[in-house]
Amino acid sequence: MPSPREEFLAGSREIAPALVGTMPFGLVTGVASIAAGMSPVEGIALSVLAFSGIAQLVTSQLIALHSPLPLVLVATLVVSLRLVMYSATLSPHLAHLNQRWRLLLSYLMTDQSFASTVRRYAEADERAHKHYHFLGSSLTLWVSWQLSVIAGVVAGAGVPEGWSLDFVVVLTFLALLVPVIRNGADVAAAIVAAVVAMLAAGLPYRLSLIAGSLAGIVAGIALDASRRSSR
Repeated sequence: MPSPREEFLAGSREIAPALVGTMPFGLVTGVASIAAGMSPVEGIALSVLAFSGIAQLVTSQLIALHSPLPLVLVATLVVSLRLVMYSATLSPHLAHLNQRWRLLLSYLMTDQSFASTVRRYAEADERAHKHYHFLGSSLTLWVSWQLSVIAGVVAGAGVPEGWSLDFVVVLTFLALLVPVIRNGADVAAAIVAAVVAMLAAGLPYRLSLIAGSLAGIVAGIALDASRRSSR
């Protein structure tokens, strides 16, 4: 049975290829926080507290518009709903851990570490130390993400005020969107979300983002459920 150290290092090695994509994303996220008007300290603090690229970008955009705090919290909650499903999937495997472990792993969980952890728990062997695999992949990603965000914050702070960095956020969202569209439900969710967001574009505080996100989620779930029931 692998030791805790072996599990930790295995998780760290497994997540390493994903850093090729996440570190440039972190760099852009750091730049976006400065473009939104945050100070370098605020941009770094947001990254440490949220540890979610999408949530950080949404927060940056809403802060730039001086949106009220409740709206910022609701928007970040909407874009983070997938983490609830991740938690439900992993909870049977982590229920034996104490509260400190569960709190730590819940904070560190990301799309990439979730995928790595699910694969590890799918392997038919002793699970006594598998949570160290989760910790290794997640902590490696956390450290690399924070370093890349810090680099982006420093780079963004050095850009002249006259330069507009808004396009960086748009390009980042497009880069995130294309790889995750894999089936009809994904396409429907993306189209519905885009249409609703455009129709609601006149709403204050970027409420169109929340409206589009909720509409896309509902459309995707409805189509996926309809497809499953027809089988």
